[in-house]
This record gives sequence, structure tokens and C-alpha cells, in this order.
Amino acid sequence: MINAHNPTATPVATDLDPATIFETDWQIYRTLVDNNLLFHQEVSEILVQEMTTRFSGGFRFLDLACGDADVMSRALRKTTVNHYLGVDLSPQALEIARKNLNDAPFDARLEQIDILTTLSENPGAFDVIWCGLCLHHFQSIEEKTQVFSAIRSALSSNGVFFSFEPVLPEGISLEIFDRQNRQQFRKDWSPPLTEEQFERLMTHIETCDFPETAHGWLTAGRAAGFSSAEELFAIPNGGYCRLFRFEQ
Repeated sequence: MINAHNPTATPVATDLDPATIFETDWQIYRTLVDNNLLFHQEVSEILVQEMTTRFSGGFRFLDLACGDADVMSRALRKTTVNHYLGVDLSPQALEIARKNLNDAPFDARLEQIDILTTLSENPGAFDVIWCGLCLHHFQSIEEKTQVFSAIRSALSSNGVFFSFEPVLPEGISLEIFDRQNRQQFRKDWSPPLTEEQFERLMTHIETCDFPETAHGWLTAGRAAGFSSAEELFAIPNGGYCRLFRFEQ
């Protein structure tokens, strides 16, 4: 049974309209996931292995910017999770997540709330925190490090944080990286993306994405106090997105 948080009880901190985000961009994201263009299937399998190895009994899981929770709801059914909290700003995405989690064999709760408020309100509450394709929207490395610190504070003493983010190659500018990606993504993603979808996606990437190098992501985690920071997986042929693990 899913308990939906009342969004009027906690202000949603954003200068963007979640409904607009959902209506204009969500189908693009689903096309990427459904066609495994960002290797969500491989990442999911690694996460399941990590969680089953670490937790033979139950554990508490926080899904930051959970979206429709489709990938994670299916992955968690293969683990011993007993408590799930998914948070997102889009009420439309959370409605779909509610359906995806309705028959989950674990306690599942959804909240329409921003991630920093969630982290600050739940110190030491979670054994596993997951955040996929979200942290690169914070512009500076200082902001990212602050988010890492907030995540660490919300973890239990033996907790672990997994992050899947785009990675800027060493030695090139973001402008050059975006230009190279536009060429590569047109070749690899269009189709299945339509021309209109492709241009919307690239506009988002070129204006809203601020990836760090792999070293930068790992350094931010260590600066936030994590004792261990490691790369677990890179998308083949360049490693555009990579999966990282940060341990207390």
C-alpha cells in the first residue's frame, strides 16, 4: 500500500513547473529508457547485485528524483528491501510511480518534494540512497559537494549512495563535449527519437547539464566525507554516463 505525501504540507522548492517538465520531456526520457540507450538495464543489474550482497535482511531505500519509479521498482523486487521512499517534483510522474509500485512486496511511499528538503528532514534514515541523472543539474562543484554532504547525513552508519551521472572527459571543455555528443547522439539515438524530440533533448543537455569529470565526481564525494568513492560502470564507447558508489 502506497502512502502519498500531501504536497500542500511541504512547499516544493523549484522555479520550474513540474507539469510542463512532464508534458514536454517525459516521453523523451521514456524512449531513452525503453530502448536502453543509457544502459539502465545494466545499471539496474549492478545495483541489484550490490544490494543483495550487502543486505541479507531488510533495508531502507531512498529514491531521489524517482520519476515514474519504473526501473527501480522492478529492480527492488529482486532484493530484500522493506521500506522504499521515492521523491520527485512532478505530480504526473508520481501518479505513474504509484501504479508501478501498487503491488510492490515492500512498504512504498511517495512524496512530491525537492531532494534537499527530503535529505534534511531524514538524518540517518536510509541504508541505500539512489540518484540517477539528477545531480549534474547543480551547476558548480561546490553545490554538488553540498548535496553529497546532505546525502551522507541522511544515510545510516553502514549506508551506501549510488549515483549515475554524465561524465565530462578529462582535458576538454563542456562546449566541445556538447558538440561531440550532438554528433554522436544523432547517430545513436535518432531514431528512435524524432527530430523534434532530439532537438528538445539536446537543448536541455546544452543548457541545463553541468557534468563533472570522473575524478571530479569522486572527489566531491570524498570531500563530503564518504570514506570510499568508486566507479562501478561506464557506458561503453566513451563512458558518457557512469555509475558511482559512495560508502559511509
